[in-house]
Amino acid sequence: MVKKSVLDFLETQNRPYSITDIQNNFGKEYGKSAIQKALDNLVENGQVKEKLYGKQKVYFVSQETKKSNAEISEELKMLDRKINEISLDLKEKKQKIKILQAEIGMNAETLTLPQAIMKKSDLKNEICYFNNSLEEFDGEEMVSDDEKKEVMVSFNKSLETYKKRKRLCKDILDIILENYPKSKKNLMEDIGIETDEDVGFIFSV
Repeated sequence: MVKKSVLDFLETQNRPYSITDIQNNFGKEYGKSAIQKALDNLVENGQVKEKLYGKQKVYFVSQETKKSNAEISEELKMLDRKINEISLDLKEKKQKIKILQAEIGMNAETLTLPQAIMKKSDLKNEICYFNNSLEEFDGEEMVSDDEKKEVMVSFNKSLETYKKRKRLCKDILDIILENYPKSKKNLMEDIGIETDEDVGFIFSV
């Protein structure tokens, strides 16, 4: 019961808390030892993460993801490029077939019979060639709307996780800065934190 209440609280707030902050939230409902035991169990199960800063521990909900938003973004761009390339190729070949079919009809009216027969044979061979080219795509595994939608959903989830982690990092820094004698910039240098700008990370969809 205590463990579930603590986990629900951390999930709802979605920011780091010290055990004192958590205990204050529950008031006299749960004692500090019971809350600490619940937190230890949640950390052991991987449902909650624990970070030690000096003598103070902070706890926050684990937010794991299989792919980074950069990987998802690149995957989505590759899918879009593949769809566009195949679509353009198909469109060009179909347009050429239409032009050739129209030429058959036009030339049949102006050529002599032997010329028309020869021209028709040549044009049919060209149409056959382009049709065979189109058949090359029959074995291609096309990217379905469902697959693209699935990638987009995964991308949006990763983007949301990225934003949560960035906010989580900011909250943790704010907690430490309450008792830190130096500036925020000095703190980040001391513990080795780099911002997106520091590493040249530019996110765009």
